[in-house]
Amino acid sequence: MSKYIASIPLGDIERIQIYINRSVKTLAEIKAETGADYLINGGLYQGSQAVCHLRADGQTYAKDPYTYWGYAWGTGPDITLRSVPAAERRNYICCVCLLRGGKAEMLIYNRDVGGSRPRTAIGLKDGELCLYCTDSGRTPMELQAELLALGWESAVMLDGGGSSQCDLVGKRIVSNRKVHNLILVYTRKRAPSEPSDNDKEDKPVDDITQAVMTNSDCYKAGRTITPKGIMVHSTATPGADAQTIRSAWDRSGAEAAVHYIIDDQRTLQTLPDTCRAWHCGGAANNTHLSMEICEPQECRLIPVEWVALKRESSGWAVKRLQMELQARGYDPKGVDGSFGPGCDAALRACQKDLGLTADGSCGPATLAKLASRDGSYLAYNPQDTAAYFEAVWGRAVALCVQLCKTYGLRRSDILCHAEGYAKSIASNHADVMHWWPYHSKTMDMLRAAVDKALGAQEPDYRAQVQARFGLAEETMDYLEAYKYGAALLQKLAAAN
Repeated sequence: MSKYIASIPLGDIERIQIYINRSVKTLAEIKAETGADYLINGGLYQGSQAVCHLRADGQTYAKDPYTYWGYAWGTGPDITLRSVPAAERRNYICCVCLLRGGKAEMLIYNRDVGGSRPRTAIGLKDGELCLYCTDSGRTPMELQAELLALGWESAVMLDGGGSSQCDLVGKRIVSNRKVHNLILVYTRKRAPSEPSDNDKEDKPVDDITQAVMTNSDCYKAGRTITPKGIMVHSTATPGADAQTIRSAWDRSGAEAAVHYIIDDQRTLQTLPDTCRAWHCGGAANNTHLSMEICEPQECRLIPVEWVALKRESSGWAVKRLQMELQARGYDPKGVDGSFGPGCDAALRACQKDLGLTADGSCGPATLAKLASRDGSYLAYNPQDTAAYFEAVWGRAVALCVQLCKTYGLRRSDILCHAEGYAKSIASNHADVMHWWPYHSKTMDMLRAAVDKALGAQEPDYRAQVQARFGLAEETMDYLEAYKYGAALLQKLAAAN
């Protein structure tokens, strides 16, 4: 029994082709004809007709009345998981989506592709295209679990059974089945002295890893700035780390691009400091360096980031909902992260008892009610993410310090997106102040930490407020003990 997995850096890919096998050729014949480096059987078909959604080089070969998650691309390096059909893409394919956003997706497939049989799959992980082929038996659930354990960020199961076949740079699984379509990958050819993208994996410099998004339209535009400030953002994509965000944006068609991306493990520089980034939807794009701070999965529970859960939803948030329903005495028929009929019935019963509309959708009103219970599984608890927040806070401070030293910036030159909006130089976004107050942090506190690291004297806000308002020591102690006391003292000291 054989199993082969290939991981191809997107930057090494010249083209991804969906080869329509009109002449009913074998895998070896197609390899000899095209010279492709990687070949694997493609989508589902019945007889000589493809099924699901399939488009190759702008021609549509299969349609379906429903939309599904699949892969779409123009030439290849821009491949992404998205809803298909995708009218603006020249190529797309879908079969059974296994993983999305690093999480198991609810499996939807007909009985004829179930059971244990040889399997193939395509996916993305850490900026690489992944191909999988085995001639041993796997159920769709087993394949999903295997790819999840491998850390794939997204995955789609391709045709299987007797159709499973591949040639991954000489690693072959052969079949007598002559399939309707195959996925072919052509890699960029280099001079012998030119390093591959893997060889060029940039090493950290001053705790910053260089990982410039050379495939980004923003980078290719070549517009430059003279840095005059720093704008701090957070991703509003709970659970996605820096590499995941970079991979999503390092492609043609991506609408966002920043200079730095931070998570609890790393700081990536994704654009040169002098490159004009696409980060704020306003004039600050022309003046400010930008950083995105990745959010932990738990930020999914912050009301402003909540996405309603209903039948067929799946993932971490559904599991938390099931745990909360169970804690309240309603049986969701399992805590598995899959919103099925049991979860639906339990939620409707709970909504009715809470005086809410019993519609089976956990939207903002239902979230607010369920999160109000002490110890609720649907309430954001800063203690659960304290270590993560401390790590990204420290990295944000360190990066601001370095940029201030490099470009002669002051504390007043550091803003968050929300502050940029207040100054009419950015679009209307709340980050980072939709999240940081849960951890008793503000932008003033970030600026103060940067000042301290730069050697500036921290103002004695307590003494300033006490002298200005003539407050007693006991009152000052009370103010400092308040949850947002440090920020309050700074505001009072600066008040007109």
